[in-house]
Amino acid sequence: MKMHHWLGIAVTGVLIAIASVTTVSALPIPPKPTTTPQLPLATPQPTQLAPQTTRIPAPAAVPNFLVNCATGQVNNVDPIVMPGMAAMSHYHQFFGNRSTNENSTFTTLRANRATTCAPASDASAYWAPQLWRGSVAINPKNVTVVYSKSVTNRLMPHPGGLMLIAGNSKATAAQDLNVVSWYCSNAPRDVASTPPLCARTADLVADVRFPECWNGKDLDSADHKSHVTYAANGVCAAGTVALPRIDLLVHYPAQANVAELAMSSGSIYSMHADFFNAWDPAAFGQLVGRIR
Repeated sequence: MKMHHWLGIAVTGVLIAIASVTTVSALPIPPKPTTTPQLPLATPQPTQLAPQTTRIPAPAAVPNFLVNCATGQVNNVDPIVMPGMAAMSHYHQFFGNRSTNENSTFTTLRANRATTCAPASDASAYWAPQLWRGSVAINPKNVTVVYSKSVTNRLMPHPGGLMLIAGNSKATAAQDLNVVSWYCSNAPRDVASTPPLCARTADLVADVRFPECWNGKDLDSADHKSHVTYAANGVCAAGTVALPRIDLLVHYPAQANVAELAMSSGSIYSMHADFFNAWDPAAFGQLVGRIR
């Protein structure tokens, strides 16, 4: 559940001139045309229509805590999907642990705890693909990470070294708005599957929501997803362990040409995010204990 919107979105006039006619009765009758009139060419339409927003209900208040992160390094590596492989991934914007690279492990992240996040006890690595407008990279302003209790089950902290991916990096159509959505910071309940046009004074926000039910044994899986699932109707399935839900809220400057936006991973629909847990266990346990 989210602190913001979550609980976590021309007809061309045509004028055809008629030739003058001779009046032969009270009602003038135009002559039968001898050729088919040529209509003007249709006005070209944009390749991507403005997104249709969905108004979601006002969120209910749920226990939560926040981590606020500045931007970190940009690199074409992915220590979860392509471990040990330098310069093989699409480009990612990293947040949190400053040491994150293709060789990162739980041990290296804990040994190198310098972070862009507050509190500093969170040495985890967070990352998402770069946002692009044509050939220009759009740098995020910052990230807010929301940890919340979204289930009725009792929560436990994410285990050290747990790896999570949310969203589909290969998506070419709209993803589930409960997983990936976009909105303007001044209208957080109006969500869309692609970036909306925001007021210049507002932020463009991408919300990527991670699964909150863990199988209780695996820190990763072959597809990097099957060791965790999303809750159904606020309940984790029997045999799974309930974790705090993570919403990664990436804030960008408002963009005027939203139809031109894409991700470094592909189309704008391919927004996704990764989390590699390296919290200080004691500090994390205390925070989760307050919301469980």
